[in-house]
Amino acid sequence: MFDLSFLEPERKTLKTKRSGDTILETAIAHNFPLYHLCGGNARCTTCRVFVSDGLSSLSERNDREKTIADRKGWPKEIRLSCQTEIFGNVEVQRIIRDEEDLKNITSERKNSKTGEECYAAILFLDIKGFTSFTESSLAYDVVFVLNRFFQEMSDPILNNGGFIDKFIGDGILAYFFLDKTKLQTSQLTLEDAKKQMFVQALRACFRIFDQLKKFNVYVKERFHHEFDIRLGLHAGQVIYGDIGHSDHKSQTVLGDTVNVASRLEALNKKTGTRFLISDEIYQYVSDKIQIQKKILTKLRGKTERMAVYSVLGFKEKDQILELQRSLELALQLNPNLARDFYIHFLETKPEFQKFFQNTDMETQAKKLLAMFGKTIERLGNLNQIQIELQNLGKMHEEMGIPVTDFGAIAPSLLYALEKSLGDQWNAEWKSIWETALGSLVRLMGMK
Repeated sequence: MFDLSFLEPERKTLKTKRSGDTILETAIAHNFPLYHLCGGNARCTTCRVFVSDGLSSLSERNDREKTIADRKGWPKEIRLSCQTEIFGNVEVQRIIRDEEDLKNITSERKNSKTGEECYAAILFLDIKGFTSFTESSLAYDVVFVLNRFFQEMSDPILNNGGFIDKFIGDGILAYFFLDKTKLQTSQLTLEDAKKQMFVQALRACFRIFDQLKKFNVYVKERFHHEFDIRLGLHAGQVIYGDIGHSDHKSQTVLGDTVNVASRLEALNKKTGTRFLISDEIYQYVSDKIQIQKKILTKLRGKTERMAVYSVLGFKEKDQILELQRSLELALQLNPNLARDFYIHFLETKPEFQKFFQNTDMETQAKKLLAMFGKTIERLGNLNQIQIELQNLGKMHEEMGIPVTDFGAIAPSLLYALEKSLGDQWNAEWKSIWETALGSLVRLMGMK
C-alpha cells in the first residue's frame, strides 16, 4: 500500500494496510508511539502531526477536524491523525513526542495559536527618562503613572486596528497584521493592503504623540515630571503563537522583524530622533509622510547597512487625525459642546423633544460626548465600530425614529463644533466633518 514516514528522531516508514486508513490507525497497527488521549475520537489534539510532504495524498478535513482546526487557527499542514485518511505516500512529524510535549499541548487554551506565519508591522515604544522618575517617586506613584501611560498610549494602537503584544518594563510591543481571510474577501491588492496597514500604524504613532502632550500636562501638574518617547516601526514576516511555560503562556510575535523594530527604537537614542521607520515601510508610504532625515546604519546582528527614516508626520492632512484633533480642541475650548448640541437640535427639531421627556439632559450630554468621542477616536478601524453603529441605529428605530431621520443630528453637531472652535473653524474642517457624519449616519442605517 502507501508509505507513511515519520521523520523524527530518525526516519521511520510504515506501510498502510489499505487505502483510506487513518494516520493513527497505521501507527497503532505498527506499534508506533503516537499520543491519542481521547482514544482517537477527535476530542483532543494530542495526535496531531505536521505534514512535511504529501498533503495532497491525504483526505480533506472532515467536519470534526475542521471545527478544531478553525478554533485553534491551524495552518493546513497540521492534521489530526485520527481523522486524516491516507491515499498516497506521505511524510509527517509528530508534534507530541514525550511527556513534556504532552504537558505543553494539554495546557493550550481555547483559541490558542499553535504557531503561524504572517506579515505584520511591528511597533516598539519606550519611555525616555522613566528611570529618573522611578528613583525619585514612591512605588505606588510609579505604578499608577505607568498604568495611566500604558492606557493612553495603547488606545491609538487599538483604535487603528493594532494589537498590544505585551508591556515590557516601561515599553510597549504592538503589531498590525495582514488578515489573510479579510484580504481574500476584499478587493484590495496585496500591495494596497500593506499600504493601508502602514497608514493605520503611522496614524496610531502620530496620535500617540498627541496623547503624550496631554499626558505630560497631567503628570507635570501632579508629579512635576514630563516624559518623552521613542518609537521604532518595521514590517516583515513574523511567527505568531502561544509562547511560554505550560501554565503561563501568552500569544506573542517573534522573529527577525521583531528584533529589527526593537533596534530601530533603540537607535533613536544614538541618532537624536524620536520615531524611526524602516525602508520596508518607507517604500510604501514615501508619498504620504514627511521625513526629517534618512539614516544609513548597520544594526546589531545585521551584516549590511540599511536605510531608516526619521518621521515627522503626514505630508498632507490626514482626515481622521483632523477629526480627532479638531474635536479634542473643541472640547478644550468649550466643555459644554454636547449641551450646545442638544439645545440647537431640540430648538430646530422640536418634533424630537418627545424622545427626551423626563430625561436628565446633563447626563444625556455626558453620554453623548463619551460615545461620540469614542467613535471618532476609533475611525481608524471602521470594522471595530461598524456593528456598534448598526446596533445604535436599531436602538433608535425601536424608539420610533426612522432611518431617514438619522441624519437630522448632523447640522446641530456642525453648529456645536463651529461655536466651540470660533475663528479656528474653517471650510476644510467643515467639509471633513460633513463627510464623516454622513458616513456614520449611513453605517447606523445599515441592516
